[in-house]
Amino acid sequence: MNKQKLHTALFLAYGALMIWLLFDRPGYDPAVPYWDQVTAQLNLIPFRTLRLFAGLLDSGVRSHITMAVINLGGNIIMFIPLGFLLPKVFPKLSSLPRVLLTTAIIITIVEIIQLFTLVGSCDIDDLILNSLGFLMGYGIYLLVNKLKSVKLIFVSLAL
Repeated sequence: MNKQKLHTALFLAYGALMIWLLFDRPGYDPAVPYWDQVTAQLNLIPFRTLRLFAGLLDSGVRSHITMAVINLGGNIIMFIPLGFLLPKVFPKLSSLPRVLLTTAIIITIVEIIQLFTLVGSCDIDDLILNSLGFLMGYGIYLLVNKLKSVKLIFVSLAL
């Protein structure tokens, strides 16, 4: 299997895993009005949720700390593969502005779908954390490409 097919297969597997992780959970509660639930799941104030989780980290309560670490870390870690694989699978998106715009659109769509299906919250802080994870993955992508270039230079010099 060539590298492009491998990257495409990994990207598709990652996409399927993300859909399962992000959308396979209970949603609408018929006992509560739909729009009340939507409103309760919406946060457009930057750093509100991050401050809440920072407080949980400081609480000293193990279950609160675990919940905060899983939420904060999960929102970052889940998007690292996107930052690495997106430019590998779609080389036209490999420039930072294009890949940032594409990722922002993907994350925003995910957040909006979660909001209106009530399978998660629509939180600006998720967008911030997801983008941080994506940027880490994109940094790995750039580093791997730079190391390949250096390796090619050494191989050329050795010949």
